[in-house]
Parts: sequence; C-alpha cells; structure tokens
Amino acid sequence: MKKIVWVIITLGIILIVNWSSAIMFNSNFIEWSFLTGLAATIFIGFFNSSGGFMSDLADSRLQSANNDEQWAAIEVRTKIDRQKRSFRPTTSFYVALSYTVIAGIASFIYYKDFLIN
Repeated sequence: MKKIVWVIITLGIILIVNWSSAIMFNSNFIEWSFLTGLAATIFIGFFNSSGGFMSDLADSRLQSANNDEQWAAIEVRTKIDRQKRSFRPTTSFYVALSYTVIAGIASFIYYKDFLIN
C-alpha cells in the first residue's frame, strides 16, 4: 500500500511540473514531458545514491587543515574512509524512469514527421 501511495505522489508531482512548464512557456504538454521525466529521474537518482563526487568533496573539506575565516574547520587527525558508490533504486525512481521512457516514445511518435524529414 505504501508503494502505491509513492507511485501516485511521484506521478502527480511529475505531471504537475510538466503541466506548469507547458503553461508557463505557452507550449504543448508533450513538448515538456520527456525533459520533465528526465529531470525527475536524475533528481531522484541523485538523492538516492551515496558516494561519488559530492561525498568526496565533503570528505576532502573535512580532512583539510584549512582554518580560514569562511569555514571554522577543526583538523581531523584520522583519515575518513572513502565511501563506495551505491545506489538504492526506489519506487519513485522506477516511476520517473518509466515516465521518461513512455514520454520519449510518445515524443518520438508525435515528432516523427519532423525528425525523419
């Protein structure tokens, strides 16, 4: 039951963002569907992963002995172990990915004459 609620919430947010983008830029709903789905997939994927560039950046900032005025750092005497990259796909990620694939196919069909000629 909890997964169904997340499916509805995720799909609702993607559709609302897509609809508002279409209204804001005075265009069709289909024109923004692929881009909105792709942005949602990347956004959800970014926040469901650990490790990688952002974690390395935060760890390097902690390990530095930089005691400048902008950041009151205390030197860390122990080395922070590097985090392995991991990704935990959730129901929301699969919904956003499915929306992106379906929107990509629908966009290709909608613009088929424009793309082929």
